[in-house]
Order: sequence, then C-alpha cells, then structure tokens
Amino acid sequence: MMQPFLSESQFNIMFKNSKDMVFFMKKKGEDFEYLYINTKARHLFNIAPCGKTVSEIMSKNLAETILHYYNLAIETKEQQNYQDYDYYKNEVRKHETTVFPIFANNEVFILGIAKEITFDRDLQDKYLFMRSIFFKTFLSTVLISNDLKFLEANERFIDDFGICLESMQGQSFLSLPLIQGPYVSEWKSYLTDAQNGDNFTTKIVKFIDKENKTRSFTATFSPLASTNGDVLAIFLILQEVTDFIEQQKELRETSHGLAIIKNAINNAVELSIIDDDRKIIDLNDRFVARTGYTREELIGQTHDILDSGYHPPDFGEKMWEKLRRGEIWQGEICNRSKQGELYWVDTTIIPLTNAAGEIDSYFSVNYNTSEKKRLMIELQNSERTFRIITENMNDFIVIMDENGMIQYVSPSYVRTFKYTEEELIGKNYSSFLTEESETTWLSALKNMERHEMTIELALQTKKGDVIWTEGKYKAAKDDRIEHAYQIIMVSREITERKKLENSLRFMAYHDNLTQLPNRRYLEKEFPRVLNTAKKNNRSIAVLYIDGDNFKEINDQYGHDVGDAFIKLTGERIASSIRESDFVVRIGGDEFVAVLANLSIIEKERKKVIQDIIERVKYNLQLGADIQGYHFKPTVSIGVSYYPDHAATLETLLENADKALYKAKTVEKNGFKIYDDVQ
Repeated sequence: MMQPFLSESQFNIMFKNSKDMVFFMKKKGEDFEYLYINTKARHLFNIAPCGKTVSEIMSKNLAETILHYYNLAIETKEQQNYQDYDYYKNEVRKHETTVFPIFANNEVFILGIAKEITFDRDLQDKYLFMRSIFFKTFLSTVLISNDLKFLEANERFIDDFGICLESMQGQSFLSLPLIQGPYVSEWKSYLTDAQNGDNFTTKIVKFIDKENKTRSFTATFSPLASTNGDVLAIFLILQEVTDFIEQQKELRETSHGLAIIKNAINNAVELSIIDDDRKIIDLNDRFVARTGYTREELIGQTHDILDSGYHPPDFGEKMWEKLRRGEIWQGEICNRSKQGELYWVDTTIIPLTNAAGEIDSYFSVNYNTSEKKRLMIELQNSERTFRIITENMNDFIVIMDENGMIQYVSPSYVRTFKYTEEELIGKNYSSFLTEESETTWLSALKNMERHEMTIELALQTKKGDVIWTEGKYKAAKDDRIEHAYQIIMVSREITERKKLENSLRFMAYHDNLTQLPNRRYLEKEFPRVLNTAKKNNRSIAVLYIDGDNFKEINDQYGHDVGDAFIKLTGERIASSIRESDFVVRIGGDEFVAVLANLSIIEKERKKVIQDIIERVKYNLQLGADIQGYHFKPTVSIGVSYYPDHAATLETLLENADKALYKAKTVEKNGFKIYDDVQ
C-alpha cells in the first residue's frame, strides 16, 4: 500500500500542539478515511477515528454535511468553509471549518482545520442548534417569526407535507395551504399566546396535507427570547397523533370496543407474561422486534437476558420483593438489545393470582421512552444556553415544609391546575388531593425518610377535574431552621397511563363478548367472598347456569345472532341478582352466579335463592328482538352451597354442575339443588 505523501511524524511536527482542530484525510471511494488527527481534535470523537471513514463514525446527517463540503472543495479545487456545533463538557461550542483539497501521487487528500468561534446565541444560532437537537428524531419542527411569518422547518416536516421550503419562506404562517377553514382561529389563538411569551405543550392542532387529508398533531410552543426577554420567534415541536385519534373515533362507533383496545395496545406497547420462576412464557411481536431476539430465543428466558448493567445490583431484588407481595411495580428500566443497543422503557408489572389467591404469573407492559430520554438529556445539556426549552417541560415541581405547607411551585402547576400562584403558596399540599390520595400522602408524610421515594397521587384542578401524577420526593435539611427539613417533589402526569392500566385490568378479568367477569375474575374474587362468609358465619350459593337452546339458535340463525343471544342472556341474568352478588361467563352459553352473604339457615337461604331464580326466568321471558327475530331464552340451573356441599370453589362448581345435569334430564327451564342428586 502506497504511503501518503505526508507522514504522521510530519503531521505531528506541524499540527500536534495547534490550538485548532486539524484532520488529515484520504478520499476512499465515495467517502473519506481519517489518517491523522491532532490532540485538540480528539475530544470530538467517542472512538479513535483513524482508519475509519466519515460515514462510519458520524451521524448520517452530519456525515452528509461534511462529505458535501469535502467533495465541493475537490470539485472546485478551492478551499471551502462551513460551520457546525458540538458538545464539550456540557458546553455548546460553535466551529468554523476550513477544508483544503490536496492532490498528490494520483490520490486525493483533505486537510481540515476547525476553529472555535464566538457563539453569540442570536436567533439564527439558537434555531440552528435547536434544529440539530431535533433533526434526527421522529418529531417535526417549525420556526415562525414573531410577526407570524414561516421561516424554517426540518426535513421531517417537509417530508410529511411535501412542501417546497423556499417557496413558503417569508409567507404568513396562517395563510399557508396547510392551515384551512375552522383551524385558522385556533392556530391564531395559540400563536398569540406564544407571542406573549407563554410556553405550553400537548395542544392538539390540525393540518391539511397535500392529499387534502386532515392530520392531527400534539404541539409544543416554545418562544425564543432575546437577552432582554423580547420574543423573537416561536419554535414548534410537533408529534403526529392522527392514527391515535382515529382509533378513539372507531372505539366510539363500534360495538367491538375491547377488541380494538387490544389491537391498539398491542401496537403501542411491548407486552410479556412471566411465570412464577421469572421466565417469559408469552410476549407480543412489538416486544420481540424491540429486543432484536427471536421469539424462540426469548421464551423460557428471564428478563435478565436484556440486562444492560445500568441499574444497581439490588434493583431487580427490590422489584421482585414488591411483586411477590402482590403489589404492582412501576418504574423505568434500561435494557440492552441483542445488538448491544441501550433503550429505556417505562414499565408496569401486574401480579396475577390463581383460584387459591396465589400469584402464579405476572403481566408486564413496556412503553418505549428511549427517544424521550435522549431528548431530555440533550435539553438538559443545553440548559444554560436555551433556558426557554427547559422551562417548557411539563414536570411539576413543588417545595414544602415538613408539615406539607407549600413554599414554592413551578409554573406548570399554574398552567395545568389553573390555580394562581397565590392560591397555592402557603396552602397544605394535601388540600389539593382527592380523598384517597390525601390518605396516601399523609401516611407518607408521617414516615418521611431522607432518601428519595416515589408516590402516585391524584390532584384536583380548580375546576374539579382529576389529574394523576407520579412523583419522586425527598426530604432535605432546611438550613434556615435548625432541626427542620424541606420536602422536594418532582412529578409528571400519568393520567393516560392510569386509564390504560384500568383497561388492561378490565380485559384481563372480563369476557370480550358479554363484558361480564370471566373465570379468572371468579378465581380471584371467590377467596375474598369465602373469607367474608367464614368470618361472619354466612353461607354462599353457586348457581351453574346453562342455556337450553343455544346450539339450535346458533346453527339456524348464524354466529352473529348467536353472539347477540348470549349477550342478551348474560345481561338478563346480571340484572336479576343483588348488588352483593356477581355473574361470570364461563364459556359458550354457560354462566356462574355467586350469591354472597346468605343466611346459614336452610329455609331462609332457599327462599332468597328461589326468588333470584324466579327473577332470572322472568327477565329472560321478557325476550328481545335480534335482527328481526324474537327470542325468549330459557336456562337450566344447578345449585350448591357453602358450607353444606363443599368448602372450595372447585368442588362447589363440580356439585353445581351435577345438579345442573340432573335439572336438564328432568325438564328444561328448571333448577335443582345438589341435595337432590346425592
């Protein structure tokens, strides 16, 4: 291999101690290979660059910029200059690079000298840097002048709407074809607030794309201010939520809501089921795709296969201690994919119990938060330079004294909960909580420790709406008062996550067709009913209910009518029992009703059961029309008692089933008690 005309020792003699950053590179195909760099340039690289190409060690967008200027210098045979930015020790630095083309020994070389230049933080530099932060994300970004002229947008926004950037620059933003009709006034209201210096996020805005379709986005409005506080421009950060809103609409318009929720969840989060030995027994495709492993490589493994080494050794032990106690665990976990990539997930793990009330599996739900983590790190690194961005974060910060009296709240409390700062300062934090959360908070306040803790609380807005938050709080010594301390809490809103968790619990314990509880619910709930009966010396009745003519109806009229017939039967049975009882669908046209808190005296107990069975028959005989046909369902019922016939759910169900069989052999639309078949 021919050595370059400039040796490394010659390069070091000339440039090693230079205060500028110097690179000597050789053209290699369509790329350029680093041959030598000086000492000053080393801090720009995470790995040693020599022997590697620009495309191998630089991000795609930055590599494209560098290669453009290198090739331009070679084509023109003239030096070229360009500017860029980098991080160094949490400082933002701006560089101007001069590129010299060199032609020697039938080869092409580049000598690059980068000088650090004054970073004056004017509007152009602020936007260019902010654009560099968000350039590689899935987010669209737009810059609007304070007189509402369209100035700039990133590639994602341009690609989304197929616009010609040059033709739109300088036009009124509100007159762009992307904003039409009823959406103009809404946009004008938001932009006016931003012109006045207000920071706000999670606004839903509408655009009209090139195919004349309406698309929805969540928008963050960040005013860019000069050093004297004047708003110079408005920076928009947009995330598309069109599909999510369409799914919400579909949920409202269809009777198959739960199936759609399942599909939406399956496409939005990573799901896995873990057995009592911590081994993965099932997972969804999204989980498989994110980890980089195959399904076969994951099944039978513990989540340790994804261990990143980021968390302390006792992290997993504490998590499993809580889960073994039957408590739901929530937190952020840093995982490592098969390819070695680190990624963050916001995780909720729910213990699931069997008929004996014992935990036999765990349901894990992961929300991928890697992009959010990366953005937050980028924003925090540039905090001193771009204070306006960090102030726009929607976290809630509150400082209290040891009795919970509020001493300071961040602006996000005022924006979200609609109280004025004066209405919050000096008040007890518990006065803004719901009754249940107030009890939780006061208990935590009594046991306040000096290390960081996490708590979920529901707060009420000034209008009475409830917003759920997850906060990390810590007690710190108050230097102003001896033996006193302050409580510092940083929270984030988790209202949507709470709704999703409730949906997950509902789906886990309810039947998709009838919306009634399912067998898993029966196995979970019955131990509680049984314990109450034992404690109060009361009786329980289990009614095994089976439809009389479901198969004939299903065969004659089809599955759609059959499904509607089962829903009708379930609804009429559920409407016939008392508030203390519950009905579950076992499968097909079979239902089980559990009648709780019955008298231990046979005569009194039988009277209540007979009354309920008569109500079931009466309500079923009212009938209903299904697709133009009138149906009057009938059912046969078998009954067994606790404690007379059995002391466990399994045996009670077996005995009730035997009584049901006897009832069907005698006459349909009747019932038998287990006493009758012994």
